[in-house]
Amino acid sequence: MGSRQKTFICHAIATLAATVAMNGALARNAAAESPGLLGYWKLSDDCRDHSGQGHDGVNHGVNLKTSEFDGDKAYVEVPDAEAFHLGDHDFSITADVFTEKDVTDVFGDILTKFDPATRTGINFTLCSSNPGYNSQSNVRNLFFGVDHGAECKWTPCGRPGGDRTHISDALTVFDGSLYAGTTDGANESDWAHVYRYAGDSVWEDCGRLGSGRTRGVYAMVVHDGALYAATCASHGEQKPEMDPGRVYRYRGGQSWEDLGAPGENRRVNSLASYNGKLYAAAFNIYYSKAREPGHIYVYEGGQSWRECGEFQGWPHAMAVHNGQLYTAYPNGEVFAYDGKTWTNLGNPHGSLAECNQIHSLGVYQGELYAGSWPKGKVAVLRDHKWVDLGRLGDATEVIALTVYNGSFYAGSIPRAEVFRFDFGNKWTSTGRLFDPPGFEPAPVGAGTKDVQDWTRASSLAVYQGKLFASTATCYREMIQPPLANEARGTVYAFAAGAGVSLDRDMGAGWKHVAAVREGNSLQLYVDGKLAAKAETPDKPLDVSNDKPLLIGAGPQAPFAGKIREVRLYNRTLKAEEIQKLNQSEGVAEANSEKHPA
Repeated sequence: MGSRQKTFICHAIATLAATVAMNGALARNAAAESPGLLGYWKLSDDCRDHSGQGHDGVNHGVNLKTSEFDGDKAYVEVPDAEAFHLGDHDFSITADVFTEKDVTDVFGDILTKFDPATRTGINFTLCSSNPGYNSQSNVRNLFFGVDHGAECKWTPCGRPGGDRTHISDALTVFDGSLYAGTTDGANESDWAHVYRYAGDSVWEDCGRLGSGRTRGVYAMVVHDGALYAATCASHGEQKPEMDPGRVYRYRGGQSWEDLGAPGENRRVNSLASYNGKLYAAAFNIYYSKAREPGHIYVYEGGQSWRECGEFQGWPHAMAVHNGQLYTAYPNGEVFAYDGKTWTNLGNPHGSLAECNQIHSLGVYQGELYAGSWPKGKVAVLRDHKWVDLGRLGDATEVIALTVYNGSFYAGSIPRAEVFRFDFGNKWTSTGRLFDPPGFEPAPVGAGTKDVQDWTRASSLAVYQGKLFASTATCYREMIQPPLANEARGTVYAFAAGAGVSLDRDMGAGWKHVAAVREGNSLQLYVDGKLAAKAETPDKPLDVSNDKPLLIGAGPQAPFAGKIREVRLYNRTLKAEEIQKLNQSEGVAEANSEKHPA
C-alpha cells in the first residue's frame, strides 16, 4: 500500500470518527435540551432514534423519503424497553401528521403501545364517527386514551325527544356535539327529528327533517364539513301512502336544507362519505309484492342523485376501507366498489342459514368486519377469505361495530347488549342496556307481535372520550302500550379506562398534534393550541406492558397519510413547549421542500 493510499484511509477513518462523535454529541445535546425525551423518530430518511437513547425503530414498508404510511401494511415498530414502561406517571407524545381531504380509508393510529390481552396501554389515534348502518365520516377526530383492563358500567344519558319519541338512532359526532336521529313518535309532528346532546340527560331539538310522511331518521354522516341526515318510512313494510325518503343538510338551529330524494325509495337506510362524494343506500319493502331491488346513489348537487349500483336485496350498511366503498345486503353478501365497478365478496358465513342479512360493517386492526342476522355472528375478511368469529352471546343480530380505546365493540339485538371483542376471539358482554326482570326474548322466526320486546343497541359513537350507545325497539316503532319504566330510546355512555377526544374535525393537511397525561388530566393539542381536556376522578392508570411501541399502527388500523417528527417524553410538556415545537417544525406554515404534502 502506497503512502498516498495510507494517508487517504487515515483521513477517511478520522472523518468517520469525527462524524460519529459529532452525531453522538448532537444526540446528547438533544436529550439535554429536551429533558425526559425517551425517543425521537424523525421518520425522514430513517427511523432511527435521534434522542440519543438508542431506541431505533424497525421499518415495515414506510416510505421514509416521504414519511408516507400506506394505510394497509406500513408501520414502524420500536422494540419494548424499560424506559417505555411509564406506569402511572406523566408522559407526553408529539408528532406531525398529514391526511388527505377526501376519505378513502380509516385514518388509523398515530402511536400505540397497547396489549389487547390485558387491555393495558396507550392509544393515540384519529377516529371518525361511524354510526349504525352508516360509513365513517370524513372528519379527523383526534383521540387519546389509556387503560389498564378497567371495567365500567353503562350510565343513562337521557332520551332524545323524551316520551314523545322513544326511539334513537344514528349517533353522530359533528362540530363538537353528539347528534341522534329519532324514528316513530306519538304524533306525526314528532316524526323524523334530530336531537343534540347538551349534557347530563338533556337533549336539544334540532328540528324535523321536512314535512313529508316519513317516520324517522336512520342515516347520518359528516361529509365535507357538514352534517347530513336522511328520512325514511317505518322499519317494516313501507305503505304506499308513505313518502319517499329524502336527504338533508344541517344548517344550524332547527334548519335543514332539502337535497332531494335518492330515487322513489321509502327507506334511505345509510349514508357514506367516499372519495369526496356523498352516497346513499335506499330501497322499498313491500311484502305483498315481489321483492324490489336495492340501490346505491351518489349525490350530484342541488337535488340530483345518480344511481351507481342496483342489487337484488335491500342495502343496509356501508363502510369505507382500503380505497373502496363497501355495502352489505340482507341476502348475506358484501360488495366492494372502487368508484366504477362493484365486486361481490360473498357471504361471510357461507350460507343463508348462517347469515341471510348483514347489518353492520366496521374496521378493526386494519381488517373489514361484518355483523349478521339471524345468529348474531361476526366475521372478518382476512386474506380475501371470510373467517367466522362466532356468536355474541344469544344475539340474533349485530347492528353496530366500532373501535374505542384499543378494543372493538359490537351492538346487538335482542337485549341491546354491547359486546367487546377480546383477545383470543372471545366476545365479552359489557352490559345489557335492556334487561327487565324475567325478560326472555322470543326465538327467531316468531311473529311481529312476539318480538316487539326485542331491543337493539342501534348505534355506537366515541364522544367526550367515552363510548355512547343508543337503544331502540327491534322494529324502531313505539310499543303500544309501552312497558313500565320504558328504557328504549335512552342513550347510554361507557368509559373504558380514561380518554379524551377532539369531537370536531382537526382538518386535512399537515397538523402538529400532542397528547399529554398530567396526573388525572388528559390533554390534546393541535397546532400548538389546547384542543380538548378531560379530568378523571380516579387515580392515574398503570399503562406499562411488554408490547412494542408502534408508530402508524394499532388497534384501529394502519395509518393512512404521513407521520414525521414523533417524540415521546416521560414528563408533562407545558403548553409553551408544545407551541415551540409546533413553530420550530413549521407545521402551520407552507410545507417545505424537504417535507412536501
